[in-house]
Amino acid sequence: MAIKKSSIQLPSMTPGTQRSISVLRFGKAGARPKVYMQAAIHANEMPGTMAMHHLMPLLAEADKKGLIQGEIILVPTVNPIGQAQLVGNSHAGRYNLLSYENFNRNWIDLTDAVAERVGKKLGADAEANVRTIRKAAQDSLKALKPLNELGTLRVEVQKLSCDADFVLDLHCDIYAALHLFGAKNDVATGTLTSLAADLGVEATLYNDPYPKALTFSGVNSVLWARLAEQFPKANIPQACMSVTVEMRSQHDVSDALGQSDAQNLYRWLVRQGVVGGQAAPLKKLKTAPAPMSGMDVGYSTCTGFLVFHVKPGAKVKKGQAICDVIDPANPNGAKGRTTFTSQTDGVLFSRRLDGYLSWPGQVMYRICGPKPLPHRIGATGLDD
Repeated sequence: MAIKKSSIQLPSMTPGTQRSISVLRFGKAGARPKVYMQAAIHANEMPGTMAMHHLMPLLAEADKKGLIQGEIILVPTVNPIGQAQLVGNSHAGRYNLLSYENFNRNWIDLTDAVAERVGKKLGADAEANVRTIRKAAQDSLKALKPLNELGTLRVEVQKLSCDADFVLDLHCDIYAALHLFGAKNDVATGTLTSLAADLGVEATLYNDPYPKALTFSGVNSVLWARLAEQFPKANIPQACMSVTVEMRSQHDVSDALGQSDAQNLYRWLVRQGVVGGQAAPLKKLKTAPAPMSGMDVGYSTCTGFLVFHVKPGAKVKKGQAICDVIDPANPNGAKGRTTFTSQTDGVLFSRRLDGYLSWPGQVMYRICGPKPLPHRIGATGLDD
């Protein structure tokens, strides 16, 4: 079956301009399992786009051989609004300049709209419930009439993802090791750990019991968990594993990494039965999944510039020095430094760059720890 390429037209926001989103489909529409994968919602984060660049020829070859059993939808650059944000010879792409919203916040939680449509139709048949909920999600999105391009982007993109079995939102950080965020429900089923092992991530973190922030991956996952809470007598499975995959650092864009990531994603697709074939033995997970409440977030308390003692992917101990904030006007050497230490044993998976400006409240680093930290319980760990 030929690859289908289409585009989503966004409404014009200024005279003489209009943007569109390219969508590529592999396999047969409506086939299961369905995978939706996007990259660059933060438009200056391109490692995921590079991975798809190398994944698409693999899928095209599989398609020619008739190996694609399910449906795969890829959106390599999902945010043309952010792609156009070239400011002072720099690419911004993280915040909508019209509203100052983070592009990966304020996605549409469909729970209430779907609950209103399906409440009396749900019963003991899990498969029937899944079909009913997916149709209601699509109908709820079709009923929305967004006025601007960002609202239209959110509605149209969620139409592509809301009925998927698997949703992968590919991001990266400023300077980070490969890591991912998911939900506790998917740890229990093994689907999250399977993806983490196939990709070779350094840290796997999960929201307990489900995501609270309205990120793209969060709203696709939380629909099922919240409906299960609202209708406890109905048999509602976690029918969508939706994750945020942080593909290292902004500068980690190369053919070597793209090819490796594409091969890992392809092997995972085979393992999930989306593509036919025999997957290689599952790799050993590098670190056990950990709750978001176990994530130590290093917040700065002062001004200055940063210098780090450890690199992303390093294993650290509680009390170990992670970084210093240096006061550039302090002439007293070591006394001009404020040292920040880890509050947990774990893996430092994300940090700022050496020489980065620091300010009070800034997130300097994140460490994946195995046990909940008292001051972190209830926190999402997601900062703009």
